[in-house]
Amino acid sequence: MPSDGDKFDLDDLLATLSVAQSLAAGLASDPLIPRFLRVLKKIPPADREVIIGVLERDATWCRIIDQTADSTGITVRANPHASLYVHVLDPVEAPSEPLRRDIDVIRSGIERFLYLAPLFLQEGVRAQWTISARELARDSPPELRAAFAMLARAVLDLLAEIDAEATEPAAPVTPPSAPRVRGKAG
Repeated sequence: MPSDGDKFDLDDLLATLSVAQSLAAGLASDPLIPRFLRVLKKIPPADREVIIGVLERDATWCRIIDQTADSTGITVRANPHASLYVHVLDPVEAPSEPLRRDIDVIRSGIERFLYLAPLFLQEGVRAQWTISARELARDSPPELRAAFAMLARAVLDLLAEIDAEATEPAAPVTPPSAPRVRGKAG
């Protein structure tokens, strides 16, 4: 006769098998998963880590772009002509700094935000965004508030660095075209 400890172990096993069955059913219902695994097996084992890293990086970019598209106006789509391999004549090392593509995408998003700064400083608008920002700050977890504070300090340090480099006052910057404003006019 099994003891209570044995029954508990069987319950754990049943729960684990149930979760495994659910995961397997989810994977089996996606017709692209077997195809993906067949393709992955065909990739030379030495290349798999690099290729998975590329997929992870692009998946992260997709998530970031998806979450910020409304405010940045930037979207992405899959490139049906992309290749994960390049022709190599001589051995090359991985870049030691961020890719220009990544820098340009981030710059574009920041630039759109920067041109909204004068709008945020208008009296009526300032009252509205400070109320919203205060509510968000109260509702945000400490890690998010700490990250935002670190970002704010980094921006202030960057501005101080640029001010120290300046030999004469800079002319006001005007955006090449007015930023898009979402919503109804008026």
